[in-house]
Amino acid sequence: MEELDLEPAVCLREGPELLAQLSDHLTMFPELKELIPECDIAKTDVGVPGITTPEMEDKMRKILTPAPARGVICDLDVGDAMPIALRARQIASGYLVKVYEQLKKLLETGLIERSESEWSSAIVIILKKNGENIKMCVDYRLVNQLIKLSRHPLPPINDLLNDFNTAAWFMSLDMANGFWAIQTTERVKLISAFVCPFGHFQWLRMPFGLKNAPLAYQGVINNCPWGFLRLPPEEEAKVDREVLEFLNLSAPDTEPTIGNPRDEGSFRLPELTNEATAFTRNIPTPASWGPTWDQLCEGLNALLFRLRYWNISVGLLKSGFGKQAILYLFHEVCAEGIRSTPKIAKSVQDLPFTSTLKGVQSFLGSLNYYTKFVEDLPVVAPVLYELDEAVAKDAFETLKRKNTSTPLLRHPGCTKPFVIISHATPWAACTVLGQEHGGIIQPVRVTGWVLNESEPQHHIAEKEVLAILQVLEQFRLLIYGSGIRIVIVTWYSVLRWLLKSNPDVSRHLKWGLELSQ
Repeated sequence: MEELDLEPAVCLREGPELLAQLSDHLTMFPELKELIPECDIAKTDVGVPGITTPEMEDKMRKILTPAPARGVICDLDVGDAMPIALRARQIASGYLVKVYEQLKKLLETGLIERSESEWSSAIVIILKKNGENIKMCVDYRLVNQLIKLSRHPLPPINDLLNDFNTAAWFMSLDMANGFWAIQTTERVKLISAFVCPFGHFQWLRMPFGLKNAPLAYQGVINNCPWGFLRLPPEEEAKVDREVLEFLNLSAPDTEPTIGNPRDEGSFRLPELTNEATAFTRNIPTPASWGPTWDQLCEGLNALLFRLRYWNISVGLLKSGFGKQAILYLFHEVCAEGIRSTPKIAKSVQDLPFTSTLKGVQSFLGSLNYYTKFVEDLPVVAPVLYELDEAVAKDAFETLKRKNTSTPLLRHPGCTKPFVIISHATPWAACTVLGQEHGGIIQPVRVTGWVLNESEPQHHIAEKEVLAILQVLEQFRLLIYGSGIRIVIVTWYSVLRWLLKSNPDVSRHLKWGLELSQ
């Protein structure tokens, strides 16, 4: 291919903020040597030299390739949009061989194939921190603008960190192959096409980076633990009989259909069933627990049967079984409570002080995920915007220290009363929701916010009322669903004051009605 036919190269380095902003629109090519070191399909001992042909051996290897998950298929709707076709971007000569090797392995494992699609997205080269090795990505930013958003729900992370109060043992299962376990329609294959100096290719399994891909994957995981859906008869006929017996499902009469499993015309969606088998909670990345070792083993056995039914594989190298603490959603979960992951929290400790507005915003953004552990974040954070550099630097160091020494948040119990402790400053309000453990009130959840334009003018007692209302609203499901008594600790007798306050003040009347609920 002539150099004039290529777009200028796009090469990024690991670490910069730009790469983080683009990560949701990039399909990262896998480093297959690290992902499957023990199981290289291309090196499988197949055939007899001099007797079997390469075509015969390839046919056998395709059968050995992990099959896609059952009961779900990824489809994308771009309406009447015209295909987006970008030219291939230049690649530095030093990286051409590495790009070729990655493409070759993807072809051998059946994840991509040659394409004749009218669509073509360009690739991006990511330089690793050592400056030598690379990662390949497909840039789907333009394509994602045309894809209609799916309405499949994603569970809130905070909801997934509840309900561990009776746990003693934990397990965490890593779903092998991730998105590549999901088959795609012919339309998605065409839309996923990408181009590089070595040719035009398209994905055979659902790639990372495309809009709605996480939602489709969530659908697979939801099907597994809940059991509300049942496979169509022709798909269920492929399930092992012992799996059907364990799940109390009668074997289907329909014989399995023979044909291309990727043919979207023969694909049928799962159907609602009256013979549903459900776990007690929704587990998006299967992580579970048990109060005893026997119950943990029973839960693991049931989960593995559900995974076999939907044909979902588990990667043992990254899974953990029978642990007293696990890493889950970038949190450390144990029987006592949840903590921030030390490795991630300490990465903030090395950040240098910045005096620019963009730098301050970037620093606060790096703290966002663990704000639930820093009680007075809204009190300290606004100081970063002060003109006095010494004061701002002191606040900067305070936040870094608080981020690396976050407290343990206890699991909410269902027998002990909740204690709400609120306090307010001229510009912020903070609240701790706690419970008593060992004679000490320990935090269960913390929250806080910077007061809006009119609220700083309120009396300090009014600000405490706002803090109480905030925690009752933010943790409504946690508090009201338990039926547990609530104890409120404040600097002022705010409830008595509110009941005796002037009813003509509309906000007091509104607050009183909200608290009376």
